[in-house]
Amino acid sequence: MTRISPSPGQKIIYLLLIFLGSFILYVDINTNNFQKIKNGFNSFKISSFFFIKSFSINPIIDFKNHFQFKDKLIKENKKLHTALEKSYLEKYLISQDSKFFKDPKFLEEKLDQNNLNKPFYIAQLKNLDPNIFNCCDKHRMHIQLLTASNESLIEGVVFNTSGVIGHIIHETNYKEVMLLTDVSHSLPIKNISEDFYCNARGSGISDYVICNYNPLVLNKKMEIGQNFLTSGFGGIYPKDIKIGILEDIKVIDSNNIELNIKLSSNPLNSNLFGVINF
Repeated sequence: MTRISPSPGQKIIYLLLIFLGSFILYVDINTNNFQKIKNGFNSFKISSFFFIKSFSINPIIDFKNHFQFKDKLIKENKKLHTALEKSYLEKYLISQDSKFFKDPKFLEEKLDQNNLNKPFYIAQLKNLDPNIFNCCDKHRMHIQLLTASNESLIEGVVFNTSGVIGHIIHETNYKEVMLLTDVSHSLPIKNISEDFYCNARGSGISDYVICNYNPLVLNKKMEIGQNFLTSGFGGIYPKDIKIGILEDIKVIDSNNIELNIKLSSNPLNSNLFGVINF
């Protein structure tokens, strides 16, 4: 049978507990004897909170902050690298060694004609397959201008910090560049003494262009290490830009001598390029 009211013994225990609780509360209020216990308990509670946090929440926060800081550092590094490459391109373009602006008036004319704040555009590499570049005859790459251009840049000269690498042949979303080493490319060049001219064709090999001439027609002694420059006859590249040095001379037969010229520039050496339309 279920009991619906507490027994006398339960009532006595209940009253004793109430009395004991009241007594402890009275003693605490009047004597502060339990203050040390309170402080100890609070100290234990705070220590337990920081202990649990240090092994659960803090590692997660530190992990997240580490990756955020790393990501920020990578972005800053890329930004600084881009700014540095831009400064190198400017330095190459306006330096006396580049010969782009051998005539100071030329720069002023280009600025007036195109209403530009800068004499050239900055472009970013979008596509260049190094495997194809190092094995095949067709050497092309695609670049994207970082600033808008209202003018057509077909036949615009493309260069990096070490020299000319080719010119633009198509314009779509990206600019297609035919590199100097493409077998379809031909570049009129001359030696530095201006007593030898030829059309350097792409070799299909990275870093090299080839010139052929008939020694029976042109009795000219060539020397390894000679510098070769643009002749300015092609209508695309300005005159007197250094292209490379003569690295090898091959006698094909009595009517044909082949000159292997190592280029000063390599498109694989940078991700930013300058584009200027002459």
